[in-house]
Amino acid sequence: MWVPFVGQGTSADPGKTLIFRRPDPAPMGRYWLGCSGWAYDDWAGPFYPPGTPPAEYLERYARVFRTVEVDSSFYRAPSPFLVRRWTERTPPGFRFALKVPRDVTHEPDEPKGDAVLAGFLRSLDPMRSAGKLAAVVLQFPASYRAPAGVPRLEHLLGSIPVEIPLAVELRHGSWWVPATRTSLEARGAALVWSVVPGTEPPAWVTGPFAYARFVGDRALTKFDRVQRDRSDDLARMRARFEDEARSVDPIYAYANNHFMGYGPGTTAAVAAALGEPVPDLTRAAREAGQRTLGVGEGPS
Repeated sequence: MWVPFVGQGTSADPGKTLIFRRPDPAPMGRYWLGCSGWAYDDWAGPFYPPGTPPAEYLERYARVFRTVEVDSSFYRAPSPFLVRRWTERTPPGFRFALKVPRDVTHEPDEPKGDAVLAGFLRSLDPMRSAGKLAAVVLQFPASYRAPAGVPRLEHLLGSIPVEIPLAVELRHGSWWVPATRTSLEARGAALVWSVVPGTEPPAWVTGPFAYARFVGDRALTKFDRVQRDRSDDLARMRARFEDEARSVDPIYAYANNHFMGYGPGTTAAVAAALGEPVPDLTRAAREAGQRTLGVGEGPS
């Protein structure tokens, strides 16, 4: 069933806000739902206020969602200064999942990849100290296949300290064999349940948490509104969460823009499909302390 949700592709109306404080809604339970990235110019208008400086995006994003998957770290490892700034600009309890740089997962130069990985992990110290690191993610391309890729995977599983939560995204069916599950379980690394063209990862629970990604294809190029109905995919993922992952806590789930055309709206749809509180997307467009008045409400 198609699910309507708050704030889909519409700018917040400043005439419907009052400046006073009310307690924030109670946090969700085991589900941590968010977007893959927050710095998209197409979101200025439908999500952020028009003209919002990019430096304000993360703070506004964190008024709506309590977790985010950092996509930019895949292309370049963030500096410790940048990680510290992200940590300081988000509220207590907020969590980041960061993709490991592609120099580690996509390049054949193992010594170079190992050096990049070591530097990347060191950069996360401020975030780890603040308790805001959800996980790091090894995202491999579809061209990375078993059995040829097994030694590299085993090497990387052993290179990331066990105290750092780890998720692994594999995108080829050659990996769906018992040996892969055994390796991930031995490290306590969660197999990423990706909704991505070309393959469907098995519903293995291989770590102390579950991790899902709603990825989609690359056909959409404008990301200012929901443009696809993917309710069947959301229903299938809910069944996985309620069956195979029924005893897992936490469950992280992230949506990128390509899946339905608009990350915030997709994440709201995921929440609705799971029976979780639907995030109020208009919070990102309000100033601190503002709230939208519902029917019959007034200041108190």
